[in-house]
Amino acid sequence: MPLSESIAEVHKELDQIRLVSKANVARTLDCSVQHVSHLIDKGELQAVPIGPKGIRVTLKSLQRFIAA
Repeated sequence: MPLSESIAEVHKELDQIRLVSKANVARTLDCSVQHVSHLIDKGELQAVPIGPKGIRVTLKSLQRFIAA
């Protein structure tokens, strides 16, 4: 596969990944940020580290959690 196609595939995948702050997840679920952290620790929400201290939740995992 040519490099340009590989890069295009990576960009397509990255376009589909949306990240949400813990504060926004808490507002969406009407709960505390601490509870969101607990859900992340339990593996019920998928989180991605952003920098040395930041964490974002994937929108897809939040949607799955709400739908369950």
